[in-house]
Amino acid sequence: MEEHFKKSQPVDFRLAGFLSPNVSRRQATAELDIVARNIAQKYNGAVLPGYGNEGIFRSDLKTQLRPAARGSWGAFKPHRALQRATALAVAVGGLVLLIVCANLSNLLLARATKRRKEMAIRLSLGASRWQLLRQTLTESILLALLGGAVGILVARWTNQLLLAIKPGDVPFLVQAALDYRVVCFALLVSILAGFIFGTAPAWQATGCDLNSVLKDEGTTAAKSRRFQLRDILVVTQIALCLLLLIGAGLCLRSFAELHAADPGFNTKDTVLVPLRLNGHTEKSAGPFFQEMAQRLEALPGIRSVSYAQNFPLLGGGSASVPVDRIDDYTPAKDEFLNLEFTMVGPKYFETVGIPIVQAPETDVRRSGSVVWINESFARRYWPGQAPVGKRIGSFVVGGIVRDSHIKNLTDKPGPHFYLQRSWPQSTSLVLIARTDGNTRAAIAAMRHEIRSLDKDLDLSRIKTMRQVLSDSFANQRFLLMLLGGFALSAMILAALGIYGVMSYLVTLRTREIGIRMALGAQHLNVLGLVLRHGALLTLVGIFLGVAGALITTRVLASVLYETSPTDPLTFTAISWLLAGVALLACLLPARRAMRISPMEALRYE
Repeated sequence: MEEHFKKSQPVDFRLAGFLSPNVSRRQATAELDIVARNIAQKYNGAVLPGYGNEGIFRSDLKTQLRPAARGSWGAFKPHRALQRATALAVAVGGLVLLIVCANLSNLLLARATKRRKEMAIRLSLGASRWQLLRQTLTESILLALLGGAVGILVARWTNQLLLAIKPGDVPFLVQAALDYRVVCFALLVSILAGFIFGTAPAWQATGCDLNSVLKDEGTTAAKSRRFQLRDILVVTQIALCLLLLIGAGLCLRSFAELHAADPGFNTKDTVLVPLRLNGHTEKSAGPFFQEMAQRLEALPGIRSVSYAQNFPLLGGGSASVPVDRIDDYTPAKDEFLNLEFTMVGPKYFETVGIPIVQAPETDVRRSGSVVWINESFARRYWPGQAPVGKRIGSFVVGGIVRDSHIKNLTDKPGPHFYLQRSWPQSTSLVLIARTDGNTRAAIAAMRHEIRSLDKDLDLSRIKTMRQVLSDSFANQRFLLMLLGGFALSAMILAALGIYGVMSYLVTLRTREIGIRMALGAQHLNVLGLVLRHGALLTLVGIFLGVAGALITTRVLASVLYETSPTDPLTFTAISWLLAGVALLACLLPARRAMRISPMEALRYE
């Protein structure tokens, strides 16, 4: 069995290059296959020194040509994942920018209303409407540029914070620095935002009726149009804010489900110790580890000890091996049988806590090695059959175990097999110990015992299984922090927007409120007058936001775990949260309206 495994060990390599113009991938693959056959004939399957395999250039050598951006090695990352991440970042940043612009437009509208008399006087003295429009647009663009400059300064600090909290295994494929291109882009966006969202306030400021303004007449129709535009901007803010909040809520719900998920193995009292046995060969590593395992198992608090040659959740990736055939399974056309596997030691499944479905007839210590498969492997290749005794290439299945999350907790377990050996044949492995529950004391005892065997071993990466699982959540936690930060900023901006509108509305209606109170209106009537307007804006914004979220949150389906992108609980809870914040923002101006004195209000203006 050992010789068969050695012969099937792959020695693969990858090359990167550019296709010539007008050459298809199929044509290039056919030409490379000819080159591979010529090389195979030249070296005739020569064995590489130090490797017990059939040689790197075999007669059945095949070429796989794939776009580099869709690979999973080196600097190349999955193309679709990058596209989704980029689209999500741009969309979230764009939503926050739109909310800020809506706030800016509301402030400019309020400012334009106060300057109506000034603009009317300028027009009556001979100033053209284009001159006034140019002046007000210049002011709005200048404000936007000042805001952009401040934003660039803040971005410099937040960029450093982002790099500090970024998980170590989340690489940035682009330069995360504020160079001249980023600054120019930010200033260009500021100019466009100032121009686009300052046009309406500037147009209204210069489009007033000279006679009515100079006579201080009501201009109710004009006011009503301005109220309508401000209300539309507030509704837009609330709707966009709700989109971000629901997205963050869905990610939070997914993160909670991920934490509560059953990984398929014991997570409470297991300790992992990645080891690199420097100064040992593959032959001497086995006896050394056996002695270490015996001494560790004799320690109080240690129930069992085993090993794995790699443990993907630690970030080391998963191993795979090609096989020529699988019993009773006919591969599809051009299907490449490259199977994921893990090399483990005795007591591995008992130590890790993976339930055994069917145990082998002989113990691994007597047979030397045993091949196990998980249930997904049996369902994939031998549905409705008895897998024990069937062959996977040169391997013979001896036992079956339950599915467990091998690489991460987000993907469903796929076909996987384990090669269990009585001793390791590698100088790099992961020691696994099952404790009686007191992991802290067990780690201290293990450190002391391992140091007594070899004081030069690096034990800096020793972790409990809980810590390993927590580290595996780093990507999701990072995404949640970013999306949550944007959503929180959006909610604050939306609250400030509705507060500003309602506060300015109270200021404009001070005389009306004074007359109502002079005629007998109570404080609660005034409170209801203001709150009803704010509640109407909030309800309309929430309705539009929910409708938009039902469509847009589907793009999060690929990053959510056991959570529907239209989860009703999340939609309801976030809607109530935003409604409460919006009504609280309305309450402050409403209370100020209640304190208005009728005599002062009648003398207002």
